Formats: sequence, structure tokens, C-alpha cells
Amino acid sequence: MKKLSASVVTALLAVGIVVSLSSGSSHREAPNISLDPTADNTDVYAFTAQNSPASLTIISNWIPLEDPAGGPNFYNFDPRADYYINIDNTGDGRADIKYRFKFKTRIVDRNSFLYAKPGVTRIRDRDLNIQQRYDIFRERITGKGRKARTRTKRIARNIPVAPNNVGPKTFNGPGGYDAVANQAIRSLGGGGRVFAGQRDEAFYIDLGATFDAINLEGGGTNRVPAGQRGTGNRGGGKDDTAGLNVHSIALQVPESQVTRNGQLVSGPKAKNAVVGVWSSTERRRLEVTNGNFGSKVGRGGKVQVSRLANPLVNELVVPLGRKDEYNRSTPDQDARKFGGFVLRPEVARLLNALFNLGVKETGRTDIVQALLTGVPGLTQIGKNPAAADTLKINMGVPASTTENRFGVIGGDMAGYPNGRRLGDDTVDITLRVVGGFLVPENRGGKKLPLGDGVDQNDKAQLPTFPYIPGPASGFDSDPKRAEPPHEPTAGDNPR
Repeated sequence: MKKLSASVVTALLAVGIVVSLSSGSSHREAPNISLDPTADNTDVYAFTAQNSPASLTIISNWIPLEDPAGGPNFYNFDPRADYYINIDNTGDGRADIKYRFKFKTRIVDRNSFLYAKPGVTRIRDRDLNIQQRYDIFRERITGKGRKARTRTKRIARNIPVAPNNVGPKTFNGPGGYDAVANQAIRSLGGGGRVFAGQRDEAFYIDLGATFDAINLEGGGTNRVPAGQRGTGNRGGGKDDTAGLNVHSIALQVPESQVTRNGQLVSGPKAKNAVVGVWSSTERRRLEVTNGNFGSKVGRGGKVQVSRLANPLVNELVVPLGRKDEYNRSTPDQDARKFGGFVLRPEVARLLNALFNLGVKETGRTDIVQALLTGVPGLTQIGKNPAAADTLKINMGVPASTTENRFGVIGGDMAGYPNGRRLGDDTVDITLRVVGGFLVPENRGGKKLPLGDGVDQNDKAQLPTFPYIPGPASGFDSDPKRAEPPHEPTAGDNPR
């Protein structure tokens, strides 16, 4: 039976090294990638689903902050880019397994201005004017350095992409848009499932407050009263991503296809239990952008232009002058290139300057361990793992029957930073940990109930694959949501 021992739980909560310095996702996080949204990774989720306990489920999102009504040229994966889901099962920060997704676009009627004509009932309907399909290649890398060898196998061909949700008049058949989008869920040979297409932006955050210099105290008509500001556990936040969409790739594969020995995971202590996950995007070194829509004009070798694992690392930890470098680099280089920024996090200095919290600003080796090397006994890959920014998940920990949005610091060992689920409140987790929530009091720890005042997504996640909710309709779009002020809910403060 997959079960984490009580001693491990106690140790993790005692030493205060459980979560990484990150708080959400990476939308428009670097200068260059902000100009290239179709290649921009926004979020990565990795978890064990209750209805598929022997599989690893990964959801990776691209194209940040899509306006549902953003026609007539709606959003698509770019055929000129290669989209990757990467897995490290040896702990060296290098990919051992890669899933590469390659897209192609077809225009059915070039004489129409519409993305889709009224009456679309099937995913291959001719009234769906812009159609995308994709192939999946599984790459297995063995050896290191000059001895590295890559074995590539195409595991799926010509799979349809779920279209943009233009509106109810366009998708007017039985079941509406969802009935069409669900036709994009496909089984994979050898086990597993895949989905690609437009989905709801499931990450929730008060972006306005966060990037107004961590303005937790807020203000305005939808904020909490002045006497209750600064805590973030009484609502009043504005979910700035509510009602917006992204493009998602959801991949669910048997554990045996990603473990180092090709075997199932027997439990949380198994040597093959932990893997590190991240997504990335590559382009040709030189691209011509004045060709026809969907053309593949490009020259030179491929270069990485974006990557993402733990949320908001590049956005909040890496300084402006190094963000593009982060997107070009690989996780095995993180300790040398970016480790110093984790040891001296700017967010801690900001919290002190703004709120006089007395947060430790330097020597944050606890955060380095949680973020880069993994938590011993929970998310560390092997005995001497590299310090690498990957989203580490222990596949031996079973899914929780009742999820706690605070994940591990709330006593729910199946949540962030042991992977990341759709409901995990990474913003509040991070603020509380940076504030010293898990540091022992005799070492300056503080139980500050910090947060952004947004506690949940505006849509509930689906009970079945692909789990991430369907996208908002362009016709019915109503972006953003204000969470009403409220008293702290039961279980709001983690143990």
C-alpha cells in the first residue's frame, strides 16, 4: 500500500524546508518570451489522480491570459514550435524522457473570415474552419555527455486539437462545446491518455496586488476593510485570471513509462518513486514570420526559448537581466547560474520593507533544498541529486480523498510541493513560508496568515481526465472575479 510514514510528515513540518520560493505561474515572465506568447509556458501541474492511481498525470499550459473573445484570429499552438514535457528520473537535472508535441494547422475555407461557422458538432466538422492536429514523439535519452543517445518513437499520429470556445451559436449541437472538445481526448498505445486544446486558466491569483509591489493591503471597493488588511485570509482578493483561457496539453501515462527502472512504484519509499517534471518550448534559430498562416519557414538548429517547472521561479526569483538566460538554460545549470538568487530572495526583502515582518533575507538554504534538491524522504530523487528547478513528485504518495489547498504545509502530503494539483493555493503557501511559517520560533519563525485574498479557482476541476475545466466562451466572456470578504474558514490556517 502506498503510504507516507508519520515520521516523515513530522520531520518535514519540523525542519521548515517544505516549499519552494514560488507563488503561482509564469505568465509573460521574461522580456523575450513576452513577445512570443504561443511559446510561453504558463503552468505545470503533476499529480496522481484518484481515478488513475498507477499513472502520472501532467498538465502543461501555454499562451498566457487568452481573452475568450479575442477573434477573429483566435489562439492556436504554433506549428513552427516544438512543445515538450520533460522528465528526470535520475536526479541530475537532465531529461531522461521527453514527450515532444508537433502541431500542424489546416484552413478549410480560406474565403471565410470566421474561425468556425455555425453548427459545429464534431471535432473534424468542415464548419470548423481552423483545425489543428498533432503527433507525439517519445524520446528516451541514455548515457551522458558525448555518450548520450536518444531513441525516438512516434507514439501517436494526427490527433485532433480541441478548438477555441467561440460561443454557443457556433457549437450548437447536443452537449454544445464540451461535446466537441471531449472528442479530443484520445487513448495512447501502451496505456495512457492525451488531450490538447483550449482550457480554463485554472491558476488563481490577484495579479494586480502581486505586481503592485506585493500590495497585499489592497484597496478599492472589492478589498477587505482597512482594519483587516495585510493578512489575506479573509477574502477580498481579485482573481485576475478568472474568465481567461490558456492552451493545455494533458498527458497521463503509466508510472512504469517514466520511472528509472521501467517498473511500477510500490510506495513512497521506493527508489523509483520520485521524478522531476518540467515543460519547455523550442524553435528554429532563424524563423521567417511573413509566410502563410501555419507555415514552417525556418532555418538552423533548434533553440529552447521557454521552460517552466516550479511556478513563478523565473517571474519572482530570477532578476530582470537574467530572465531570458533562464529560459534558454536547462535545470542542471540552475545551481551555478541562479542558486544565489534563491539564497537571497528579493521577495523576502520586499515583505520586510513593506510590512516590517522580520523575515530572514539571506542564507535561505532551506528554500534551496526545497526548490532545487528536493525534500529528503519526500521529493528528493536519489541520495545526491543535482540542485535543479524541476517540479518533483513522489508517485508513491496516494491521492488525497479530501484535498487541502495548502498542500504539504496543511498536512496534505499529496499536494504542492509534492507535485502540484489544480487546486493547490501556491500563492498563499509561498507567502506564508517566506514569512517564516515553518521555521521554528527559536530560529525566527512566524505564523503569519499571509495570502492574496483569493482562495480558489472560479471553476471546479473536472472529476475525470483531462481534469482542467473547459474554457470560457467568447460570446459569454466575463473576465475576472472578486472574492467577497469573509471570515477565515475552517482549516484555513495550516498546522
